[in-house]
Amino acid sequence: MAGEQARNAAAATAAVTATTPVAAATARARRRRGRIVQQVLVYLAVALVVFCVLAPYGWMVSGSFKEILELQASDVTVPEQVPTWIPRNPTLRNYRDVNRVVPMFRYFKHSIVISVGSMIVSSLLSLMAAYALSRFRFRGREVYTVSVLATQMLPGILFLIPYYLVFTTISRSTGLPLRDTYWGMIFTYTSFALPFSIVMLRSYLNGIPLEIDEQAMIDGCTRGGALWRVVVPLATPGIVAVAIYSFIMAWNEVLFASVLTGRATRTVAVGIMDFVTTSRANWGGMMAACVVISIPVLVLFTAMQRYIVEGLIAGATKG
Repeated sequence: MAGEQARNAAAATAAVTATTPVAAATARARRRRGRIVQQVLVYLAVALVVFCVLAPYGWMVSGSFKEILELQASDVTVPEQVPTWIPRNPTLRNYRDVNRVVPMFRYFKHSIVISVGSMIVSSLLSLMAAYALSRFRFRGREVYTVSVLATQMLPGILFLIPYYLVFTTISRSTGLPLRDTYWGMIFTYTSFALPFSIVMLRSYLNGIPLEIDEQAMIDGCTRGGALWRVVVPLATPGIVAVAIYSFIMAWNEVLFASVLTGRATRTVAVGIMDFVTTSRANWGGMMAACVVISIPVLVLFTAMQRYIVEGLIAGATKG
């Protein structure tokens, strides 16, 4: 009886030993298939997002080479007039006339001046404010930070009439023009960019050890010298990210530019609407203008991509 039990146990052990490699191989194959399926799903999701983001730009570039008649006569119910990605009769007329119908180059200059001015002013102010919040302990520091963040909870349209009234009041009382001026728009966009810029730069500066400032001052630097000679080089990615954010916000803003600017300072975001009049809509010219004015932003993003990604990630995780 005991011998039979021993034989049965040995047989069971041999069976388990024989099936263990097969089971392990099956488990590995199952895990490998799971990883492959997961990667495929990730790639499909990325491809879908990329298509949704780039499809409008692709259609804009395609439309910039189409005749006005082809754009306006498109009809999905007529085979000869179905919209196509490839122009039926490609033309460069829209690009040749981009500054003839509408003074886009003048609007382009206005946008460059306002956007670069807003970028410089907001970067300097946010750097100093973020440095103070990161390095000094003073009464009301947290209240100030929360107040700055609270301004982001309100929609921008709520400030449109107050800004207009403030500009009008200042102009009447001091004679200093703000509406339809570069400085007025730079002031407006700087005030919008500062809250996010201050909070992000503060988080980035919190990741830079305070001992670096102290060591610089021991070596003979003043507080300002420590900021500009030591902290600023270390915080370059965060500063660049803030600067690009300020530039893009001023470049793309439409609501305030449509009210607070005039012929002297009209930006491309507003001027591009001049292609649509009461008598006609020049969609081809508008798309060509959109392609032209998007080039500076693309170049800026491409040149500063490394700093933007590093600054945004570090500013969101540090501190």
